[in-house]
Amino acid sequence: MKIDFLKKEIWDLLRTIQVSKDTVMCPVAKDYCITPLQLRILMEVNLNEDLSLNRLAKVMDMNNGNVSTICKKLEQQGYLTRERRADDERFITLKLSPEGNKILQKMEQDIESKYCLLMEGVSEERLEKIAVGIKELQLLIQEMNEQQRED
Repeated sequence: MKIDFLKKEIWDLLRTIQVSKDTVMCPVAKDYCITPLQLRILMEVNLNEDLSLNRLAKVMDMNNGNVSTICKKLEQQGYLTRERRADDERFITLKLSPEGNKILQKMEQDIESKYCLLMEGVSEERLEKIAVGIKELQLLIQEMNEQQRED
């Protein structure tokens, strides 16, 4: 019973996140003439300093070639730099360019200004409960992933 309930809750959460992503992030990305997928890649590179192309492909659950093509386009747009590692030229390290940092900051400001009033109505206590619940869910999913690797 617990497993069925958890599966349903996780699927509902994933669906809600997907719809929210489409509602919130797609228009923002469009305003800056990039796709939601390109935005997600910029955000991943921003979160992970010296991210390799291979690692990004794993995080994005995409083929290396497809990720490479998207990153090449982002580089041509001036948002990303791709550098071959000196110790092994097969590996490409991704970094945000100053323009990439600037566009992410502008997008963040746009989102904050749009949802500022809504968030002001959310108490610190409620935000803390949400954060604790998210952390607990992350821990549970990590444990499930570790068990899967052991099997």
